[in-house]
Amino acid sequence: MITYGSSSRYLAEAVGRECNIKVVESICRRFPDGEQYVRVLGDVRGEDVVLFQSLAFSPDSLLLEFIFLADALRAAGCRSITAVIPYLAYLRQDSRFHHGEALSARVVASLIESYADRLITVDAHLHRFKSLSELFRIPSLNLTAMPILAEYYRRNFGTEETVVVAPDIEAEQWAKIVAEHLSLPYTIFEKERLGDKEVSITLKDGGLVREKNVIIVDDIISTGATLIEVLSRLFKERAKKVDALVTHALLVEGAYERLKGAGLGEIISTDTVQSRSSKVSVAPIIAEAIMRRL
Repeated sequence: MITYGSSSRYLAEAVGRECNIKVVESICRRFPDGEQYVRVLGDVRGEDVVLFQSLAFSPDSLLLEFIFLADALRAAGCRSITAVIPYLAYLRQDSRFHHGEALSARVVASLIESYADRLITVDAHLHRFKSLSELFRIPSLNLTAMPILAEYYRRNFGTEETVVVAPDIEAEQWAKIVAEHLSLPYTIFEKERLGDKEVSITLKDGGLVREKNVIIVDDIISTGATLIEVLSRLFKERAKKVDALVTHALLVEGAYERLKGAGLGEIISTDTVQSRSSKVSVAPIIAEAIMRRL
């Protein structure tokens, strides 16, 4: 049985169709004073329930909503809860960079594992933590959307005279998957973050992109600050058309318009986060993972 929080109804229903699993409606709303109310509208007694909730844009309230829904499911007598969190927020705060900071990634993991029996997510932003097992004590599966993004690109745009580029060392893991899937070379930018919105970058092998089409590959586009710097450097190296494949397109603070203004061609993302660039659905890979585990 599948149910969902307010951020993931569309994806939950798509996965339900893929798996031929019943989707139970939920109510998620707010009282006038801002407090949340949730209710699951179905009999889940004895059922293995898959609870969908992405944590994009309002991660604090969506996480609390997830906890309330999981509590409601437990109280209603479900047998187990598999949390499907397509976009798992707070993983970029994976270290205490300054004295007095919270280790947000570990705190969020602790909250989720307190209410779920297992976790499925997509292209989790893992850097200092190398796997979900370093964060979670419950069985956790980190799917990747990169092969289906790569295949969409191949079918719709072709890959002649093309190079894959990772905007930083953290993105190499995803660029490598796309490059191997498309049988293309790849190179990496090395990035130094100077603040929340300011970065300094250098291209490892500028000659590789000269007079080539480029596919930038990353897990997340947030403000787009890094990609704008990357675009500037690529065009200085005489790259031709530059497109981007990304799993989670947050595109906050006018990022879409600024990236287009900086010369980016296609932005192709998944529906882990609904946006104007969502061209590829992760429903089939999530459905396959659910069917293997339930």
